[in-house]
Amino acid sequence: MDYVLHPRSEIDARIKRLQDRMGELDGAILFESTDLGYFSGTAQDGLIYIPRDGLPTLMIKKNLERARQESPLPVQPQKSLKSLKTDLDLPAGARIGLETDVLPYNNYARLAKALGEDVHFSDISENIKHIRSVKSDFEIRLIREAARILDAGIATVADHLKEGMREIDLAVEVESTMRLLGHQGKVAFRRFNQNLPMGHLMAGAGAAIPSSVSSPTGGKGMSLFFAQGPGFARIRRNEPVLVDYAGCYNGYIADETRIFSLGKLPAKLEEAHQAALRIEEVIASELSPGKKSRDIWSLSLAEGLKLGYQDFLGGPPGGKAGFVGHGVGLQIDEYPVIGPVDHEIVENMTIAVEPKMIYPGEGVVGIEDTFLVGPNGPERLTLLPREIWRV
Repeated sequence: MDYVLHPRSEIDARIKRLQDRMGELDGAILFESTDLGYFSGTAQDGLIYIPRDGLPTLMIKKNLERARQESPLPVQPQKSLKSLKTDLDLPAGARIGLETDVLPYNNYARLAKALGEDVHFSDISENIKHIRSVKSDFEIRLIREAARILDAGIATVADHLKEGMREIDLAVEVESTMRLLGHQGKVAFRRFNQNLPMGHLMAGAGAAIPSSVSSPTGGKGMSLFFAQGPGFARIRRNEPVLVDYAGCYNGYIADETRIFSLGKLPAKLEEAHQAALRIEEVIASELSPGKKSRDIWSLSLAEGLKLGYQDFLGGPPGGKAGFVGHGVGLQIDEYPVIGPVDHEIVENMTIAVEPKMIYPGEGVVGIEDTFLVGPNGPERLTLLPREIWRV
């Protein structure tokens, strides 16, 4: 794999989009590592100040030399917060945007004390999430490569799946393949108290065990402190093996799910999988510029009802995921959310669509693919066959 740096033209365009959305703000101070990397080209510990007008200021605490190698922007050392107002030349009464969805309160309090009572803060995270939801050609190239890595990793299941093997042993085969192809070994999540392994690989009833993660599936996992994903359960014949992974290349993510089985599944689950494929087709056909996520979500529910799967789509009653798709990029929970929210579909969004049928005590079937929104409709980036893979 190549270690990809972000060109100056890419960084400048991102900064300009944020400046255009600042409204009455004088500027924004960003600390979160993914946002810092997105707007500066380096995720070394520090901050970037983006004024509404003019050039940004990138300040790094650690590691300064590495940041200078990675970022196309001028880099200077971050000094004490006590001098930050002077260092950034903030005007009296400055109105500053912060990532208040992810900035810890203690950090906020220290910053507020350092900048003084005349500086006013407001949340700019929604603007950032909408900006990041629309990908550049540079980003799309990286996501395509993430999808290629993901296809290769999931396809290895067919070579290694055996009766009696543990979920974790099969997961090792998938994950080692992707790591050797360039996967960073981490899947970034923005939401508070949420994290993910490289993916979920669970068999039979274990795949339907709910967890705290914001996902249709969870699984038991390997400990109560990471209660999701593959565990020590052994895989049996004639049960669905859920393989739901995020591919990653130079930070950018694609998301895909396929179902495997040793032999034929019960007819009920085979038919439910076919229904999920149909629902994915309905959703994907609506991924065109100008469409609204709320309307697409409603169509998915209507299709599930028509097919008779309203009690299983996205989870059982009382435990449903509340969405049937999500944006992917540097994080796996990006905008748009294909759910009951008013997000507009825009050209060059990358969206994972995941209708899954969840049967407590029996297992999970369904599908997930990552799509690129084109000017006239979607392009599927994850290219493995969508039917159940029988080994």
